[in-house]
Amino acid sequence: MSDAPRIAILSRQAELYSTRRLLDAVAAAGAEPVLLQPEQCLLMLNNTQTQLYYGPSLLAPCVAVIPRVGGPITRLGSRLLRYFAGAGSYCLNSAGALELSRDKFASLQSLVAAGVAVPQTAYFTQVGQRDLAVSALGTPLVHKLLGGSQGVGVSLADTPVAARGMLDTFLYLQHEAMVQRFLPGRQDFRVIVLFDEVIAAMRREASAEDFRSNLHCGGQASALPDLPEDFAAIACRSAAALGLGFAGVDIMLAEDQRPLVLEVNPVPSLEGIEGVTGQDIAATLVKALLQRVLSPSLQPPL
Repeated sequence: MSDAPRIAILSRQAELYSTRRLLDAVAAAGAEPVLLQPEQCLLMLNNTQTQLYYGPSLLAPCVAVIPRVGGPITRLGSRLLRYFAGAGSYCLNSAGALELSRDKFASLQSLVAAGVAVPQTAYFTQVGQRDLAVSALGTPLVHKLLGGSQGVGVSLADTPVAARGMLDTFLYLQHEAMVQRFLPGRQDFRVIVLFDEVIAAMRREASAEDFRSNLHCGGQASALPDLPEDFAAIACRSAAALGLGFAGVDIMLAEDQRPLVLEVNPVPSLEGIEGVTGQDIAATLVKALLQRVLSPSLQPPL
């Protein structure tokens, strides 16, 4: 049996770019990569013990775990992270941080409480509150699903009539709505934060056919080696406010050129940022994680 430290990566598919890069980076660092597909895990509570079976076998101890958990299985991922934390594994992002950051409005509430500026946003559950929200935010305005990612679930309404119709639909279907003031610029900034430090950044620009700058929606990206200090500071403060060791912080400029945080992604893709910057984000992440695991003085207090 190998004496190399085992690092688990929670991911549905080994073929995904980010998962593959992390598995390779763990092996290159001299550790043993362990791919865990979350749906193949069985958690067992027995008196005062918790056990995790992967397939038919008990999972051997892992020194750390890197969650690459998609939105639809956030709850499953958080339960597995609670197991790992209880078993003494170092979780790159905790269960609580994952759940909080995946809730778009709750995460913005935490950012505002930490003094981070965000776009004007309204959350409500009754049709009777619709007109107040539309009037306060003006049009065009943006509606976001509370659990969407990669630009999915983000809709734009150009007029008050379109906004009211869109909100009526969402209130009928999901009994809640979150809308934001539309920021007219076509650019935003993705900042990667690892353990309270910015390690990479890129500028993204929406295509002519879409208002969303996400690369999955056709946006174009360029490296941003000289990130402004105020952007770096707000990105680090945002990740810390949500308790994230690793995060992608999305920033956009307000009309008065102040940086506003749109959202914070607890499982940012490595493909776009590595391709644009040429940086080995996976290796940087794994090296820093192993340093934390093997150097108790670097670990945060319980």
